[in-house]
Amino acid sequence: MNSKIKIQNFFDSKHENIQYIEKYEENIEFFNDLLKNGHKEDIEFVIPIKMYHYADPLNQTGNFSKALAILVEIGTDIEKIKGQSKRYNQFLEGVTFLKGVCLARLKKYKESNIEFAKILKKNPTNDRYIDWYKSNKKNEIDRIFWVLMILGLGYYFVVLILQFFGHRIENIILREIGLATALLTIVGSFVWKKLIDKQTIKLK
Repeated sequence: MNSKIKIQNFFDSKHENIQYIEKYEENIEFFNDLLKNGHKEDIEFVIPIKMYHYADPLNQTGNFSKALAILVEIGTDIEKIKGQSKRYNQFLEGVTFLKGVCLARLKKYKESNIEFAKILKKNPTNDRYIDWYKSNKKNEIDRIFWVLMILGLGYYFVVLILQFFGHRIENIILREIGLATALLTIVGSFVWKKLIDKQTIKLK
């Protein structure tokens, strides 16, 4: 049994993420040699393993930066078979999706949605892609509203401390604006997320 068949049999079998990662890294020179030789069949052999049994397990185990670096490599690998392989579009969609997921987990929500927008243009009804795209939008909103809420609560507690030491602020607007801001932020965040959920995604 040659090396390609033995390796394929391993990656076709069910294993833990860490085992996939270790196996790929044990054979990384073998995989790199196949990718470098430029043969379509060899590249088609390596890409699914590198993408779904190395980059994705890295992502799943929290190694987001390393996973993203590998996905960038895969993007370069895929371009070698553009116009030659029927699987080119399938591979490109797969690596774009995983990039989007990885960037989202790195909290780079705008960059993540750039990737999801690419595949949503071709698959506008894919619920999985839509969910990730909307989730990123909601996380961006959370960042903004979270800052506003912290500022509002911070101001409110400063007012309480001043009052505790006998420095009461008589102007009710100045006294309560911090708490009001925090409460409006919570409500605003909730409403905005609901609007995002109902929104139909339209990409240019």
